[in-house]
Amino acid sequence: MSYLSHLIFLLLSLFFCEARAGDNYDERSIRAKRQFLVQNFLPEYGSWPEGTVNYFFDNATFDFNQQKSVLNAMEKISSHTCIKYSTEENDDVMLNITSYDSSNCWAAIGRVGGRHQRLNFVKHCYSTGMAAHELIHNLGFIHAHQRLDRDDYLIVNLETFSDNARPQYIIHRNQWTLVPYDYGSVMQYALTDDDFVPRDEKYKETMGSEIVAFYDYFMINQLYECSCANENQIECKNQGYPNPAKCSECNCPLGYGGADCSQRPEPGISLEATNEWQSTNFSLDAGVVDNEVGKYRRQIDFIYHYLWITAPGNKTIQVKVQEMSGVECSDGCIFGGIEVKTKNDNRLTSPRKCCDQKSEIFESRNNPTVVMAFNSLGLDTYNIEYRFTD
Repeated sequence: MSYLSHLIFLLLSLFFCEARAGDNYDERSIRAKRQFLVQNFLPEYGSWPEGTVNYFFDNATFDFNQQKSVLNAMEKISSHTCIKYSTEENDDVMLNITSYDSSNCWAAIGRVGGRHQRLNFVKHCYSTGMAAHELIHNLGFIHAHQRLDRDDYLIVNLETFSDNARPQYIIHRNQWTLVPYDYGSVMQYALTDDDFVPRDEKYKETMGSEIVAFYDYFMINQLYECSCANENQIECKNQGYPNPAKCSECNCPLGYGGADCSQRPEPGISLEATNEWQSTNFSLDAGVVDNEVGKYRRQIDFIYHYLWITAPGNKTIQVKVQEMSGVECSDGCIFGGIEVKTKNDNRLTSPRKCCDQKSEIFESRNNPTVVMAFNSLGLDTYNIEYRFTD
């Protein structure tokens, strides 16, 4: 490929940068997921050498009310991978975290170069999940709905999108998918009416999540070849794997904890199912009142509550969400919701619920079956029923 062609490719890459969930962006709620491109736009650009991202906040433009979101997202990524974020000055590429574009949040795909490579993050992005989304873009990943296999999972009608939004939904042909498709990835856009919907309708509320998924971390570790030495490696349970950020512990699927993923995370409760319906109630209080407006203020990250429901061997566990109170209905359940782990692969996100009040029965052969509730706004309360069947 000629130098001119490379240059055109690079300019196109900047055009395809992330334009993330802004109220003013093309009347659509934009959420995204990327997977790594095998061939980068220029040979010398792409991933960050030795997995180290040197960065600084632009004092002249950055809205420092949003700094905690970005730092929290960096901590999440670095604590699950071998990626390191450093404020140390260098003579190479520095990530310039700025708010100079007040309308959108965006980041280029990977390390594209320039002395100060921009990542734009503004106040309506706010949350840790949205910051993680942009940072993962910056590490080199495209949107999930731009994967080669996206049509197996999504119905996408490109003709209904504006010229401004359409590039965010076009499939990238030159790519290498590192992980299974996960509707619950922090890199997945939310549905939009009938022109961008999941083929599995149970995932309508899941798409657009602001929770960093297990496979989000895993694909970073795959690309950057993050791993632990085989000697004295911890044995992980429940489909976890040794955490390259701390090899004495495991990276666990959501809902599993302890050093080896064999324990229930806290806070939570373990329950034993019978063949009769039983019920339990719990609440999650993320309520911090903003005195200026007299309403709850959204937190930058979620709090969690976990149920582990066990049953005798070879039984199917059934779970009904009988009541949700205080839960805000939103695309991606970005303010809070509940997930019952029904997939055989616990590393994948199961359908989440925050809008539909019908008493849907979730069935799982997992033992224990994990129920994960999460909240970032106000007080959420739940009434859950559970039992086992043959």
